[in-house]
Amino acid sequence: MVGPNVLFFHVDNVSTGDFGCYGGGIAIGAETPNVDRFAGESMLLTNYNVEAQCAPTRSALMTGRHSVRTGVTNVMPGGGLVAWEVTIGDALKELGYRNCILGKWHCGNEPGRYPTDHGFDYWYGVGGTWDEAMWPDDKWFQASGFEPEHVLESTGPGHLEQVKVLDTAVRTDIDLEFLEKGKQWMSDAVEEGEPFFLYFNHSNIHFPVIPRDEYRDGSDGGMVADCIQMIDGDFQQLLDKIDELGVRDDTIVIFAGDNGRDTSFQATNNRGAPGNWRGGYFSTFEGNNRTAAIVGWPGHIEAGASNDMLHVVDWFPTLMHLIGAGDAVPTDRVVDGVDQSAFLQGDEPTSRRDHFMMFFDQTHVGLRWRNFKVLTHMVENGAAPIQQLATPHIYNLTVNPDEDEPYNYEHFHSWVLFKVYGPLSAAFRASLEGDAVPRAAPIDYIPGRPS
Repeated sequence: MVGPNVLFFHVDNVSTGDFGCYGGGIAIGAETPNVDRFAGESMLLTNYNVEAQCAPTRSALMTGRHSVRTGVTNVMPGGGLVAWEVTIGDALKELGYRNCILGKWHCGNEPGRYPTDHGFDYWYGVGGTWDEAMWPDDKWFQASGFEPEHVLESTGPGHLEQVKVLDTAVRTDIDLEFLEKGKQWMSDAVEEGEPFFLYFNHSNIHFPVIPRDEYRDGSDGGMVADCIQMIDGDFQQLLDKIDELGVRDDTIVIFAGDNGRDTSFQATNNRGAPGNWRGGYFSTFEGNNRTAAIVGWPGHIEAGASNDMLHVVDWFPTLMHLIGAGDAVPTDRVVDGVDQSAFLQGDEPTSRRDHFMMFFDQTHVGLRWRNFKVLTHMVENGAAPIQQLATPHIYNLTVNPDEDEPYNYEHFHSWVLFKVYGPLSAAFRASLEGDAVPRAAPIDYIPGRPS
């Protein structure tokens, strides 16, 4: 099959308030002209939602299934996608795509769980996350005798090479390597006349926040803003390469975050970054669940902005339908994502989604439905406990985006708990029967079959 190429530019720990097209950018000292220009030519989503942490979000992206189905429910080591799961990489590989992932995978860090075990032809990046780059500089780690983490390279199942130790020096410039390899991957695919899927995972703004020399002190907002400008410049490099190759009109480009900004462990210069919303990543607030997402495909995707709801699980079925391969979406399991292709192409006026379930680790913590939010549990930030609430909170986010007034007796909205949350939650729990993979399940685990 020859279809449109796909470039998914995944950004780590960003909020809508980081980019000018969302009302941020220069307001926090960072100029983002390239992302802003792309947004002006594409569909900018202001109600794009993800899961509470980066590993759950990335597994949900890859499978179209919530993390409580795949077992990738938190960022801690252990577990990952089982062989039974079907990823975007698997589906596109079957359709003749050349698939490359650069950067963080975070969906399993052992043989059988690497991206090249799940449909990708090539991987250069890290199996865990970027704070591991800080370990070699830690004198207590040095004295421990433990092996540091490495940058990894894989060219297929069963092949994995440790390229070099992941330290802060490597972390600082590694996106340059990703850019070089990404451009070459696209060039080779175009030369061979094969469609490509480039899953480009930028390292920023995950801590440690270290801008490259060319971006250091280039903003008015400190190192965080320097790194936002680096994201902006690196994204444009890939767009320029697509233009150079003459395939811009044949490439679906998605710019998206994996969760909101880090206000837990890297607080400096981060307060207020979520824009209109409260909180940051590792929380149950909108500043974590809502992040940036812009999708463009000239001549196919409607340009403009929408506050209609999309969720990260929607990308799998949506991409398959956009490329004309809707039957590649698995039908032998529950896929939580819904096909949003008609909405994005302007053939339907609204999104097909009006709600999604919210999770923190393995706990079902609430639900978003239209402009309402129900929380049965609350997590303030990454250093806080998961608190079970005596009475569920009900927020009208249009009226109370700060999420600080759950019991407004002028508009109590208790009907949302009984008419919406109860039935939808019960239906979701029932759908997990025979369909969910427990955390840390063995690679050969298949739901619904005897162990």
